[in-house]
Amino acid sequence: MPAGTVTRVTGGPWDTYDRDRLRAGWSYPVGRTIVEASLHAAGVHLLSLDFRMHGGPAPDPILLKATRYRDLGNTYYRPRGTPERSRCVFAIHAVPSGVRADAHAVLTTGGGLDRACAWLAATESADPTWLYKSHSWTAQLLNGAMHETAEATG
Repeated sequence: MPAGTVTRVTGGPWDTYDRDRLRAGWSYPVGRTIVEASLHAAGVHLLSLDFRMHGGPAPDPILLKATRYRDLGNTYYRPRGTPERSRCVFAIHAVPSGVRADAHAVLTTGGGLDRACAWLAATESADPTWLYKSHSWTAQLLNGAMHETAEATG
């Protein structure tokens, strides 16, 4: 599959799925089925699940980013009764192959995926003032351990 091609994957807890082609020396810390199991367990449906190949070598790579957008464009012209689309996007980032085992461990047995999915699930019942902004939750590998940050944007 060419890099950047959006592929419709049926039966998943997402509307779209995108997987970038990996460069030599890089790998994804977890696969789609592991992410899918965590999403199902948390009861989360995504607008998009993305596997991203970014930048050059990083000593402390980003592992994943979960984002809940405040809005996804104008809904004024949608017919009444149109179901609301998810505002959540989940991106798994490629890591240098040398740290893949550590990255896999912190996301699976270390609970990183489950915490990210729980964060996404909690956004559905968040206070309306919190929902007024877009928010993201990021997991990064720092010295072999997961470091998480949450931030609000625009």
